[in-house]
Amino acid sequence: MSVLIGVHPGGRMKFAVCAMFWSGRLPVSVFRARSYSGVDDVLADIVGVQGEWGSLAGIAIDAPLTWSGAPSGWRACDLALRKGLPAWVPKTWIKPPTTIPGAISVQGPALGWALAQEIRNGQLPEHSLVETNPRLSLACIASDLRDAVLGYRARDASDEEVATHIQRLVGRLEETGIIRVEAEPPKTPDELDALACAVVALGRAYPESGLVLGEWQGGEIRPIGRRQVAILRGLP
Repeated sequence: MSVLIGVHPGGRMKFAVCAMFWSGRLPVSVFRARSYSGVDDVLADIVGVQGEWGSLAGIAIDAPLTWSGAPSGWRACDLALRKGLPAWVPKTWIKPPTTIPGAISVQGPALGWALAQEIRNGQLPEHSLVETNPRLSLACIASDLRDAVLGYRARDASDEEVATHIQRLVGRLEETGIIRVEAEPPKTPDELDALACAVVALGRAYPESGLVLGEWQGGEIRPIGRRQVAILRGLP
């Protein structure tokens, strides 16, 4: 069994992790969706899952892992993604890394660095690590569910509306045969984002899954090495 993990860094109890099994064919089994508050707890979760449930094959993080040295902060990949946004998607979904709020822009790279240390220490195997944008991935695979894609993080949405949006988007991945949820499903916007990240990690680690990804080279400032930016473009 191989383990794929998606991570959405956030603040207190908004640092979400989703883990799934790949047995060589779809659907993958989603067996964990949890929220934490910091890098240490998330790292412990990842190391524990890898040791207990299978070999870690890939991680996708919803955070910048590279930067640009340009005064504007824009990377070429950001501009390419912004140019290719569907017309109904707000352009504010794509920002230069230097303008992204602290919890994401700090904790994401911090987790990437911590993962690299665990590989050096022999606690984790070598694995694929990629940057992604789960909201854009969801927009690409669920364009017919625009209200859900736009609404699951809407500030004016009620708790009931948010829950309904999340259920519909998780349902899209289930009904298309990509995932099978075998534990508590994602219940928060952060956990849904982590799930979308995990699907990207699957597509990157196992192209034979049939998932269609778009990939771009990250920025030229690379504190944890050269990293790609990957977005889910289509389902098998």
